[in-house]
Amino acid sequence: MKKLVFSLFAATLFLAACSKDEENPDQSPVNGFTYNGETVNTPYGYLFDWATDGRQIAFSDKDLTLEGFSGTASAVGIDLDTVISGQTYTYKNGDSTGYDRTKNFEEAVVYFKQPYANGEFSDNATYLDSLVGGTVTVKKTQEVYSVVYELKYKTLTVKGEYNGEVKVLK
Repeated sequence: MKKLVFSLFAATLFLAACSKDEENPDQSPVNGFTYNGETVNTPYGYLFDWATDGRQIAFSDKDLTLEGFSGTASAVGIDLDTVISGQTYTYKNGDSTGYDRTKNFEEAVVYFKQPYANGEFSDNATYLDSLVGGTVTVKKTQEVYSVVYELKYKTLTVKGEYNGEVKVLK
């Protein structure tokens, strides 16, 4: 009888835990981000490695490196001077005292359904770029990245996650 009661108790806890996960609409999608309540899938990951200007890790809903692609695209780009596996970076203005490029990031942009052509977002594309806070956690195992981010802007918070390989671009 004790085993039956314990089994029922364990099953109840399991189902309660599962239902709480399903009821939480604020959870970030895997390989995607939420923008003003709308989910954007981002299956494409990039690591831009500029020799003199640091690095940017980016995720998009379209393959932005596809020659001749033009259309509407959504993307997140986070400037990280260094990419250290296991590190959680926090937003801090680069001019602030104590800014540490191994622990902080100073810029992230979010494009949501904006015009893209000839390898870049058009001049009239609008985007979020005035960060007021946020965190980015990067883990890397061989060539697979796991990145979880929360970017806080004045009027909106963008939460997302990416798990997979990234294309290194120089």
